Amino acid sequence: MTGDGQRFDTTEIDISKHQARTARRRKKRRKKKESRVPSWVYRIIAILILCVVGMLIWLNRSNLTPSNIVDWVQTQVVGMGIGDGYPSLITGDTVSPGNFKSANKDLMMVRDTELTVLNSSAKQIVSRQHSFSNPVMKVNGTRTLIYNLGGKGYQVETQSKTLIKTNGLQDILAGALAANGCYALITEADGYCGCLTAYSGDNQPLFHYWFSDYYPTAVALNQDGTKAVVTAISAKDGGLTSAVYLLDFSSSKTVDPFAVYSENMMIDAAYCDDGTVVAIGDKLTAVINANKRTKTNFDYQGLQLCAYYVDTGRTALSLSPYKNSSNSRLVVLDKNGQASVSVNSTQNIKSVSLYGDTVAALDGGQVNFYSVTNSGSLGSCNAGSDAKAIALHDESSVYILGVSEVRYGNIK
Repeated sequence: MTGDGQRFDTTEIDISKHQARTARRRKKRRKKKESRVPSWVYRIIAILILCVVGMLIWLNRSNLTPSNIVDWVQTQVVGMGIGDGYPSLITGDTVSPGNFKSANKDLMMVRDTELTVLNSSAKQIVSRQHSFSNPVMKVNGTRTLIYNLGGKGYQVETQSKTLIKTNGLQDILAGALAANGCYALITEADGYCGCLTAYSGDNQPLFHYWFSDYYPTAVALNQDGTKAVVTAISAKDGGLTSAVYLLDFSSSKTVDPFAVYSENMMIDAAYCDDGTVVAIGDKLTAVINANKRTKTNFDYQGLQLCAYYVDTGRTALSLSPYKNSSNSRLVVLDKNGQASVSVNSTQNIKSVSLYGDTVAALDGGQVNFYSVTNSGSLGSCNAGSDAKAIALHDESSVYILGVSEVRYGNIK
């Protein structure tokens, strides 16, 4: 038998390798079909995220100084811990409603002898002594300015330490604190109605301005401490006259008042981060766009000012026919000076506060919460018959100042 036919390899063929390779190809094809979102979409999302982060950094550039970052970190560390909860007793001291505030969701108050800071669980995170007979507190960012109204002493505090504690040469009439740590004091001045001195965060004088026509009553700084609004009063033609000054620290020239009002006493001022300037008077409030140099006046129409609060360009006002009246009106002005909220009450609104989309009013023995957007009621909580002031912790909870204790309430 001849062997001239074809010969075949009789070794078994391992087809598992081919099957695995084929399965991988099919799996890759399925993944390509399932991944229908083009890669450029992910690139655009990443770019948008970077833009948002960059914008946030730019908007908060005045707060991102090394000292402020250190202050923030120290604040977070100091603020850790759980307290015994509210109510928290105020022993032997009194607290002025103007020295009762919420900042970074902590409660800050100046008593007769000390600065006290409590977190939302009533843990005491700061207890710092002062020796002022008439203390006034200004809070911005992570720092607190306390000065002795009518005296020479003042100090600047963070939650971790005292940064500045000293006495000036003249009695202090008003003070202000910027977000970046710069601060300003208005003092008496020989031969003048008053003097404004602005300081850096490390207590170095940066700017002086002497007032010769009006007596300054209040000052506020923009977020980077380079500009100021000052309210002032004088007597003209037998009547009271108020003035509002807008000062730029880059110029040493004498400036005329931006606005003058007759028969209206300007008592306080605020300089918001968006450039909105608010001057609070006993007869009207002026809302000023410092960048465009325009203003809108909100006249109280004969009503008396009982309480006010300014936050992020908005102003909450409590107005009543007369002191201790049994009815009042809550008004919130937007950054253009227009009333976005107007609510009538059958009680005397003693205190108001703003946070986010919420405005709160101490209305008799309870706190009423309203939406800043549509004036709608958000709810209320019990405040106690001895409540003197409120400060919103967030949009649904509030710190309440009583005669001998601090309470905490939530919307119900």
